[in-house]
Amino acid sequence: MANQLTEEAAATAFAKAWNCLQADGFLVLLANDARYTSQWVFEELEGVTSISDYLRGKMQTLRDLKSTNPAVQVRVETRRAIMGDGSPRPCAVMTQGPNGDITAVALFTIQDKKIKRYDLC
Repeated sequence: MANQLTEEAAATAFAKAWNCLQADGFLVLLANDARYTSQWVFEELEGVTSISDYLRGKMQTLRDLKSTNPAVQVRVETRRAIMGDGSPRPCAVMTQGPNGDITAVALFTIQDKKIKRYDLC
């Protein structure tokens, strides 16, 4: 189906958004009641508005800092995580720091052609 969003397409949009520090192409894929959770966020974010505000703020901070502190640069690639049952699942791998010292993996759940939730761990 041409209009079917996949986990792989979500991971690709997420990677492009972070690598360009422009959230819009990813945010349009979120369901209105999407959820986001991360080890770096105190509590789960609920709703496209909360997630949008958070992502845009993070990306703006990085845009502001990257010219004076290259260590804040985030790089994101699409990969496949091996799940507990051995099956591969599309994901995005984020690295940050001069040597990629900080690493996180984002997994996406798709429902009704939108990203219902994504988890960063």
